[in-house]
Amino acid sequence: MLVSFVKRVLSIREIGILIPLILICVVTSIINPVFATVDNAINLMRSISITVIGAVGMTFVLIGGGLDLSVGSVLALGGMVTGYSLAVLQLPIPVAILLGLAAAATAGMVNGLVIAKLKIPSLIVTLGMMNVARGVVNVMSRGRPYSGFPPAFNAIAQRMVFGIPFSVYIAVLIIILGHIVLRHTVFGRSVTAIGGNEETARVSGINIPFYKVMCYVIMAVLSGTAGILIASRLSTSQANAGMGWEMTVIASVVIGGTSMYGGAGTIIGTLIGVAIMETLTVSMTMLRIDPYWQRIAVGLIIVLAVGIDTYRRKFMSAAKAA
Repeated sequence: MLVSFVKRVLSIREIGILIPLILICVVTSIINPVFATVDNAINLMRSISITVIGAVGMTFVLIGGGLDLSVGSVLALGGMVTGYSLAVLQLPIPVAILLGLAAAATAGMVNGLVIAKLKIPSLIVTLGMMNVARGVVNVMSRGRPYSGFPPAFNAIAQRMVFGIPFSVYIAVLIIILGHIVLRHTVFGRSVTAIGGNEETARVSGINIPFYKVMCYVIMAVLSGTAGILIASRLSTSQANAGMGWEMTVIASVVIGGTSMYGGAGTIIGTLIGVAIMETLTVSMTMLRIDPYWQRIAVGLIIVLAVGIDTYRRKFMSAAKAA
């Protein structure tokens, strides 16, 4: 019975990336016991919750065969529009949040339409949107942060429920919904089919432009949600919010097992990938590793993750051919 249980555990797809996460936690806790404290665990959960919200959206985009480099700027756009609506226009909190999400969704829809209809590579389109969205944020803010938000808005991300940040509950809800949609709905199966083989999906009658656009809209709305939560937690909307966030999100998703070539990935794997990235960042900080070396480490991790994915795809293709 024990042997069969071990085999079942080892057969779980995500077990290969869960082991490194456990090792990082154990080693860091031994070197610096502060890592294992409750306060650090809460802060780590808060960081993971924000990143995983965007990573769920990126999972859909990558599985569908796309890429989105504009997520950091869209995060800032969602937070800035919401902050501007609250601090300058004095709009009610629900209206301000909806405006922030609408602004983010608009950016995502533009990305999706240009990519799907004009057939321009997603790398180019989202790179352009990254600059456009950041430009809009800078025009709105003139480089100045907005603050003075209502206490009820600040409480969204600052309050604790049963000792756990409220943003964690929001992230858990998004993870559950993302998992259900990806694994158990026509939408998820269609996106996977498009990423696996777009021509086969087209012959099968799948409305490719619709699903591509929706993936980018989902990605943008979730990025905007993360931006609003950050604005709430910091009690301020900043023009430089989300700088470099796209690399963290993409790296987390790829480390979690989602293929850069499309057609494969899981939300659970993405969650573990985010946990690895955020835990590694906290660990390196606690071990007093220079921030510049931390960026080098993240870059190497991205290259390694993509390399492993490429090798795995070639190995699987060779095995099928044999």
